[in-house]
Amino acid sequence: MFTATQRFRVEWAHCDPAGIIFNPNYYIWMDSGTHALLQAAGFDLIGNTHSDPLFRGCPLVASNMEFEKPLYFGDVTLLTTRVQKFGNTSFVVAHEFSKGDDPRPVASGREVRVWGYSDPERPEKLVARKVPDEVREMLSVEKTVDVTV
Repeated sequence: MFTATQRFRVEWAHCDPAGIIFNPNYYIWMDSGTHALLQAAGFDLIGNTHSDPLFRGCPLVASNMEFEKPLYFGDVTLLTTRVQKFGNTSFVVAHEFSKGDDPRPVASGREVRVWGYSDPERPEKLVARKVPDEVREMLSVEKTVDVTV
């Protein structure tokens, strides 16, 4: 599967008063990882949400995390993101966080996302549509890209 990697430095603002990462930051980074994965694979998520008034992106419908070890102020973490599996209208994104050059995960998470659109007759209602074949193909290529900015 197509894989995106990116590095983050744990900054003071990411931490609790003891200098240990505040866990909700992992969820922020997973969201960033999913969007970066789509962009790097060739799907212009930002452009498509602007050009199609009904397209709502890939809303999150479920997520979970497992923590092995904490990260601390100053640590550099490597986030590895890839699609684990496709459903009809959904896909599962797997995220692994490792510390520095150590490949063992310090945390891992999963997101379930849907291909989201507004219902044309009731725009406030979100509906899931089939994940496009071209997106499935983009995310099924065996390639790893570092998207760190």
